[in-house]
Amino acid sequence: MSSLTMTTTIIEQKPFSPGKTQKIIDTFNRDGCVNVGPLLSADEAAELREAIDRIFADPEAEKTDNIYSPYIAVRLFEHDIRFRDLAVREPLISLMEAMLGEDCHIIANNCVRNRPGEAIDGFHADDFVWFPLPDDIPRFDSRMTMPTFLVNTHIALTDVETEEHGPLQYVSGSHYSGRQPNDPKDPEFEGQRKVSMFAKAGELYLQHPQVWHRGAPNTSDRTRYITGFGFSKRFISQRFYPFLNYRMPDHVLEGADERLLRVLGKHPKGAYG
Repeated sequence: MSSLTMTTTIIEQKPFSPGKTQKIIDTFNRDGCVNVGPLLSADEAAELREAIDRIFADPEAEKTDNIYSPYIAVRLFEHDIRFRDLAVREPLISLMEAMLGEDCHIIANNCVRNRPGEAIDGFHADDFVWFPLPDDIPRFDSRMTMPTFLVNTHIALTDVETEEHGPLQYVSGSHYSGRQPNDPKDPEFEGQRKVSMFAKAGELYLQHPQVWHRGAPNTSDRTRYITGFGFSKRFISQRFYPFLNYRMPDHVLEGADERLLRVLGKHPKGAYG
């Protein structure tokens, strides 16, 4: 496992004020996506890019199913302790606890390293539509807040400042649609079309799993790196392959405090078990 060097510049780590936290949550609830701002320094982002390159280059990562595709790796915390510790980095963890409850945990810890020409470029809502609507009901009432059981947290590790760099694109408010996108390339929801989420290396942005989204094609001449977590409410199952008999490696738990252990999946007895 690696650790940060003494020369690494680190962004100040503290929770946001209650007012700023609520403003972020309100924007997320309305639009389905929000840029939170810097979480990592440029130095930290560069070190995590190097760590990701090592994971992809490690032949053992193929054998342990940490490599999900040519440009996606999963369960990064198994390979480098810095990814584990990011899960309780402020202000990320306080935001997640405010949005999902103080017993929230991670269900995934992935990265995308897409080189020019690589992307998940079809618009979609993740996994399945949680609350599907029949054809004669066009959307959920805007006076309600769409439930948030799970938040996709993304941390840009390279600057994504133009569309050629392959930003996350989303259709604002489409998590109220109750359906999958009406067009995989150029969907529209109540006059809203795709918006690009631009970010500097080290910035954190949050995405509702039900908002229509994609990774725009990377048409630049450089590789795009992002990492992050799926955070969820306690009742959502963790998605660590091979699922049925997954066991958290002992080295991941070494030195973890109680908050981090809970985020990794340690919970007291409760409902259903």
